[in-house]
Amino acid sequence: MYKKSLCRLALVFFFLIFAKDGFCHPYPNSYYKLMPGMPFSYFDLKDLYGQHWVSTYLRGRPIILLTAHRDYRYEVLKWAETLKKEFADTGMAHVLWVINLRRFPWNTSRKTIENQWLTFSPPVPFLLDWNGIIGRALRIDYSIPNIIAIDAEGRLAFHQTFPFSPSAYAGISAQIRALIPPVAPLSPVTGYSMPSANNVAISPNGTPITLSPITPLVEEKKPKGRTGYSY
Repeated sequence: MYKKSLCRLALVFFFLIFAKDGFCHPYPNSYYKLMPGMPFSYFDLKDLYGQHWVSTYLRGRPIILLTAHRDYRYEVLKWAETLKKEFADTGMAHVLWVINLRRFPWNTSRKTIENQWLTFSPPVPFLLDWNGIIGRALRIDYSIPNIIAIDAEGRLAFHQTFPFSPSAYAGISAQIRALIPPVAPLSPVTGYSMPSANNVAISPNGTPITLSPITPLVEEKKPKGRTGYSY
């Protein structure tokens, strides 16, 4: 009888914990997926040099997040270099590369991972997402480069997945330009990454706009990455 009572108490305890973290939260990470037009998840992430990048402090210009499994780093590198030249260097948008490190190998230290990426030397701020904040918000498939755009007001504008190609870049560039506020910053950014089903972006005045769909080139065979987490 005593053991049965303990088991019941344990079940009640775990149920309350689960309800607190899942059902009672307005946006439980396990069941909730951001859609275009919704406020993007708050993040405060450090880059390779220890600088904090806080989503609320970056408002006022669009934020472009790039992410993928490390096996696709050279593919993401093409996106980063090209987007940096057009948008970050001109001060029109923040371009950030995010790596999901929620499940990095247990026998690898954080310092080792940081040193590996420092050696790689990404051309844009490289954010270390140790808790997988970005991935959980969007249910990201890391086996392909992800291009995520947040508008100047902090709302998700679009989430596209494409290997780099001139045609794919032209489409993404057009969607980002639609998010640029009427008076774009003149100085470069200081300091130092579910496709949208309807190809919807959010214009500077807050209204949704429909954009022409992107037709990617035939994807070349590439090394298989992991789905569900990036590292």
